[in-house]
Amino acid sequence: MARSLWTGSLSFGLVNVPVQLVSATRDLDVRFHQVQRDTGERVETKRVAAEDGKEVAWEDVGKGWETEDGEMVVLTDDDFASAQPEKTRTVDIDLFVDLDDIDPIYFDHPYWLLPAGEGEGAVRAYRLLVEVMGKAGQVAIGRIVLRAKEYLVAMREQDGLLSLTTMHFADEVRDPQDTGAIPSGEETEPSKREVDDAVALIEELTDDFDPARYDDCHRVRLLRLIDEKRKTGEVEIPEVEPEPKPQKAPADLIAALEDSLAKARGGSKGKKASGSAKGKASAGGRRKSAA
Repeated sequence: MARSLWTGSLSFGLVNVPVQLVSATRDLDVRFHQVQRDTGERVETKRVAAEDGKEVAWEDVGKGWETEDGEMVVLTDDDFASAQPEKTRTVDIDLFVDLDDIDPIYFDHPYWLLPAGEGEGAVRAYRLLVEVMGKAGQVAIGRIVLRAKEYLVAMREQDGLLSLTTMHFADEVRDPQDTGAIPSGEETEPSKREVDDAVALIEELTDDFDPARYDDCHRVRLLRLIDEKRKTGEVEIPEVEPEPKPQKAPADLIAALEDSLAKARGGSKGKKASGSAKGKASAGGRRKSAA
């Protein structure tokens, strides 16, 4: 059972639906301890003052903001408390929008909103909102306060439940124009034939998205490596290959597009290419790494 991160209510007009928030994703990254290489003994990290090198106790560690002229402004817990948003236990829906109106770049972390509280009333109110939002097919926009920080959120019906996704505020998303201008001019404009071939290639590669088709190959290889070293004390390591250089744009763009299109139409269509890479080891020479 997923652990509840927040409990409160979802305000829908004059209707309050008791809900609880659980994360919709799991952190499956392979994490390691820092250890001494020869002995495997754990390594501790200590906080020390930069000038005198003396260790600083955790309760004496503060937060500072460095100004442009180098001055350090130290903030206390009381300072932060004065800037905290009003603590609420309510997600207030401001408006409803079409999902297509929201650029995915604004989405941050997904959660599930589940019914909370005892009694049939809470579940009935929750199921009513799920059914209504499912039929409307729209996304509710609101705000929530989590861990003393206010978030913009988007809520919608998914598979009979309500999902809630925190969102970036508008000023947190970098303006595309600030990323560096793309050179303009006739010499950089693609031809109609190039555009038509590229569109045809996209159409050949188009399929329904199935997230189960893709595995985290790096995590699979790491876990296999750890198990191998635990059992045998050594690991087969591929010989170091030179770092590949970034590929350049093809000299003949039309030829590259048409070759790609012919390959896509040949049967594989590149749709299951990810499966061929799952867990495959390098074909190069190998050496042993002892424990």
